Amino acid sequence: MIDAAHETATPDKSGKKVVASVWLSRFPWIAAGVFALIAFGLSFAYLYRGTGTADVVRLSFEPPAELSFNDVQPDTAVISPDGRRVAFSANGADGKNMLYVRELNTVEAKLLPGSDNPLEPFWSPDSKSVAYGSNGKLKRSDLNGGNAQVLCDAARMVGGSWSKDGTIVFVPDYRTTVVQVSATGGEPKPVAMNIEQGNEERHRYPYFLADGRHFVFNRETKGIWAGSLDSPEIVQIVPDNSPAVYSRQGWLIFIRNDALVAQAFDPAKLALSGDAMPIISYQKSWVNNFRFSASDNGNLVWQGVWEREYQLTWFDREGKQVGTVEAPVKIATGLDPIISPDGKRVAVKRNPPNTIWVIDLEKGTSVKITSDFGQMPVWSPDGSRLAYSGVGGLVIKAANGLGDAETVLALGATFPKSWSPDGKYIIFLKRGVKTRLDMYSVAMDSERKETLLLNSPSDEVSPELSPDGKWLAYGSDDTGSYEIYVQAFSNGKLGADRKRISTTGGRMPVWRRDNGELYFIAADGQMMSTSVKISGSEFGFSPPKALFKTRTLALFGAVHEFDISPDGQRFLIGTLIGDPKAPPPTVILNWTAALKK
Repeated sequence: MIDAAHETATPDKSGKKVVASVWLSRFPWIAAGVFALIAFGLSFAYLYRGTGTADVVRLSFEPPAELSFNDVQPDTAVISPDGRRVAFSANGADGKNMLYVRELNTVEAKLLPGSDNPLEPFWSPDSKSVAYGSNGKLKRSDLNGGNAQVLCDAARMVGGSWSKDGTIVFVPDYRTTVVQVSATGGEPKPVAMNIEQGNEERHRYPYFLADGRHFVFNRETKGIWAGSLDSPEIVQIVPDNSPAVYSRQGWLIFIRNDALVAQAFDPAKLALSGDAMPIISYQKSWVNNFRFSASDNGNLVWQGVWEREYQLTWFDREGKQVGTVEAPVKIATGLDPIISPDGKRVAVKRNPPNTIWVIDLEKGTSVKITSDFGQMPVWSPDGSRLAYSGVGGLVIKAANGLGDAETVLALGATFPKSWSPDGKYIIFLKRGVKTRLDMYSVAMDSERKETLLLNSPSDEVSPELSPDGKWLAYGSDDTGSYEIYVQAFSNGKLGADRKRISTTGGRMPVWRRDNGELYFIAADGQMMSTSVKISGSEFGFSPPKALFKTRTLALFGAVHEFDISPDGQRFLIGTLIGDPKAPPPTVILNWTAALKK
């Protein structure tokens, strides 16, 4: 649905201008009566009249009644180049997150089959197709029907753009650079760029200019740059660390100081002129999230920061709240809470920016461990150190925050998940180009040998070693949904056999400290428990049973949203508080008119 408020002047039959104030609330387009139909007619006219002398109109975009925006992750909405359609992700009645397309003059939304778990959608220049990331692939869906077409591998899409000659540029994963592929599919190849040797390049959100050969992109920490498919030369446009969109009206749109701004831009000279003028001010925003899009005819979609109120909360085995850790916070990603071996501290990731902290659970004080990027902390067996995903790769630092950090593996985006009880191995995840998240171990001796544990076309997530170090529990979506499995672990390697533990989906396995129980969260959010009986090389377990319903922030990706006390009687869970409060996307018609006032 679309909620709207605007005031505009329209001529009556005598030619005089009449001011009409129109408030539209969730259009029941036909049954709402004449007043709503007139209001719709005014709004629809704005969609197609271009900039002209029309006033700015702001519409609040909401999904149809049978769909809902996701409660546990930011959904996306992007407007088509012709300004007539919005592609958006939403949850259906089955709970699946899919991509839909809606004409702005109707209430119906069209499902794009095969668009499971869509990421970073972008339109074809003719507004007839949408490309997006989905389960480790770059896919294309045509509006005239049919299932999604896989174009190539894309481990974790970080933005893309489609040129008028049928070339797509995109960034296939975090901490990687811009690549190109045909819109009909093929093997991606790097876009040549003259870049200083020795610097780790991290690109995001390429966006084609009008000629379909040049594009702007975010060069992380270095600002907005312009590149070309025809030359390796790159040039900085502006130092602001932000995504950027080029508008055919001659503007570069980007984020500066919590405002969405536009500045005059000459695509031939690749140069800005004049001052940056605000489109939307006083809106909290993140420079590393692409939350806006613009059409060729002067329409724009803006999404503010998606956040939820969240708190680390203690629950007993019946699901009764028995305490909290620190005050509630508003965040978009969880805190990765993990309790120390002695149960007296908890390591968390605070965001933004992502930094690692250790909280003393008895005193309520906290110590900052990292001053730069850090996430997914894991305790050493003696509680003296933390391993985490840092700027240099897999990093270790003292748990009191003192001393220098040590880079164990300089592998870019790596995610440590478990440290063996004997201290000899760290289990971590790393994305493969064709295999999505894969599991590895690294020996903590002088050689730091890396060993592949498991890779497949499926996601392997949340590996967790048992307290005796002999069994590895993890999640995999090889059945089409994430389930929990257990395999033997010895000398840094996995055994050949595996057992499936969960029956109705499962994520984030956590062992009880005495090896007697394994917990995980089912697809419906239930905290599940399975009793474990180990005899020599035999692993026995009982059917999982539900303990209580959780309200965690995320059930996807390499996340860790809960841990248990050493006695197994209390659960520390990153818990959502209240209802979603993030505003829906805003459709701004004739947005350039605001720059003239």
